[in-house]
Amino acid sequence: MSTRGRLKGERIDIDYRTTQAFFDARGKRDYANVLSTTMYQDHSPELVEQRDQAEKRALAPQLQLHAGSRILDIGCGIGRWGWFIDEQVADAQYLGIDFSPALIDKASTEAQRRSKLGLRFQVMSATAIDPASLVLGAPFDLVIISGLLIYLNDEDCVNVLRHAGQLCAPGGLIYVREPVGVAERFTLDRFYSNELEHEYSAIYRTIDELGQLMAHALEPGAFTAQAAEFLFPADLEKRAETRQYYTILRKAGSQ
Repeated sequence: MSTRGRLKGERIDIDYRTTQAFFDARGKRDYANVLSTTMYQDHSPELVEQRDQAEKRALAPQLQLHAGSRILDIGCGIGRWGWFIDEQVADAQYLGIDFSPALIDKASTEAQRRSKLGLRFQVMSATAIDPASLVLGAPFDLVIISGLLIYLNDEDCVNVLRHAGQLCAPGGLIYVREPVGVAERFTLDRFYSNELEHEYSAIYRTIDELGQLMAHALEPGAFTAQAAEFLFPADLEKRAETRQYYTILRKAGSQ
């Protein structure tokens, strides 16, 4: 593949080797705010803290978790959702999976540092989920896919969403949060970021494209949207061409 840089409107596949190298490198670095490992804003530690808190404030009343809830975090990064769930939900059972051993190492270390000893982490790629090998088995009351699909090609997005649907318990929720292209789809292909000091690749889809992926992946009528809206107020967004958007899907049936 010879394409490289910023491409608007075109549909190309990105090379996961670039993504793996990017996240392995970030997992091995130290930042002023550990959240920057996967939420970036390397030179604005206060902004990444504000975004993390704003996301969790917005989602806390909507996730409807209860004592003993089982949560799967696909592409967990450093496990920041695990910290929140441990604080909010009694006897919660949380498993975070990620394809980067460096990120899983950092997630485990950070959980230990925060005395959140019940959190589980496992190296497993979102594109090769093996339900039988998960150290915490399905079904899950909540499946989190937060900032992951941007690093996957369309076909793999469908597979991840399909797995999420299968692993979600009847009456359970899937939370999907992604940065979207406001005006159109655009792709960063092996793009070097001066801010992040590394080359990476990502696909910013439109809201309609995300909806099409979900519709293609999930069985018709099996899920209903409980929420679908932009996540942050304007003062927490940094770029005009992208915004953070989230969807909460509820699976048919009762827990």
